[in-house]
Amino acid sequence: MSLPIDNLPFDSLQEQGLEEFLLRGNRQIRQLLQELIDKRALISVHLIPAGLSFLSTILTLSEDEEWLFLDASQNETIHRHCLQAERLLCITQLNKIRIQFRLDNGTEVPVEGHLTFAAPIPEEVLRLQRRDAFRLQVPLSHNLKCILPAREHKEGQEDQKKSIEVPVIDISAGGLSIEIPASKITPTVGDHINGCQLKLPGDLIGLDLEIRNHGRRIQSNGKEVLRLGCSFVSIHTQAANQIQRYIYQAEREIRANEVGC
Repeated sequence: MSLPIDNLPFDSLQEQGLEEFLLRGNRQIRQLLQELIDKRALISVHLIPAGLSFLSTILTLSEDEEWLFLDASQNETIHRHCLQAERLLCITQLNKIRIQFRLDNGTEVPVEGHLTFAAPIPEEVLRLQRRDAFRLQVPLSHNLKCILPAREHKEGQEDQKKSIEVPVIDISAGGLSIEIPASKITPTVGDHINGCQLKLPGDLIGLDLEIRNHGRRIQSNGKEVLRLGCSFVSIHTQAANQIQRYIYQAEREIRANEVGC
């Protein structure tokens, strides 16, 4: 399931439930732009409303870090429209994360003999992980859990009919991996586990899961557990957004801890 942002006007991000992924801090935005410069990230620049586009890179920031300088298009027609455009929509990727920002009030500026398009540093930057590109290893401190419903048993078998709460090992916007006691289920790829609940911080999300892979492992205490790799089945947009927000916030927390080490 992909987010409808390829042609999404920047101003409508809040209405699409993506405001959570907007960076607004000046320091964070400048650090992100500098990383794009250092990695020479290719940027797809879309001219609005002209409908034209070209590939570019951010060459540098001004000394006061108030302006950025894009490599200008070599096509004279596109460059002329670029100077006349109401705004530029810039889209790129950094570490498989989609970066999107808008530039306003640009002008033509030569930098060391090189023609550039200069614009004020954006006040907002969308930083959004692609749904199919990232799987978060859940930190142990988060204690993320999934509640599996009670399973039906054949007549005559001992049946407690109790739901079980199991740890989530990793999660993406498309699915998750869980570990359960080896005796609790005999899995088959393609089986559905309906009526599950994912316990996110502050949220309880109803989910249906499809088993995509499974394997057994022995824990350090000698107990055998079964790891199930599952995909989400017909997940609702609101639930998908909640999961995406959790992944984004968890990733930021992990990165902040790494920097603090």
